[in-house]
Amino acid sequence: MKTFNMIPPTDIDPDVYKISVIILLIIIGMNFILTILRTILEHKLKNKMLEKEISENLVTSILQKDVDSAKHISMKWMFIVIAIGIGLFITNQYLPLGIHSIGIMAISIAIGFLCNALYLNRFSK
Repeated sequence: MKTFNMIPPTDIDPDVYKISVIILLIIIGMNFILTILRTILEHKLKNKMLEKEISENLVTSILQKDVDSAKHISMKWMFIVIAIGIGLFITNQYLPLGIHSIGIMAISIAIGFLCNALYLNRFSK
């Protein structure tokens, strides 16, 4: 008796998925640590500049954070996450997983970066 609802096994080793998740978590953790260190070091630099009696206008101009840059970074991640979601949806439609799944994901991520580039060209100063 055959069952038609079973998903056929894939040729990809399950350890590949585990390693991918671990690498992703390491990247996210390192990004978090680097962001905290950057914030602390900018604060120390600002205090040192004020101790040396550099003009406050010069200090603020050197350490000025660009609000538009933060918005562009948020939009970049929005485009990439949406593209990954669409890629995963399309990959799920064409089971079993294989080399074509990697191609679908690569193309969808590239489209996400392309959307980000078009957004930056349109809305950058």
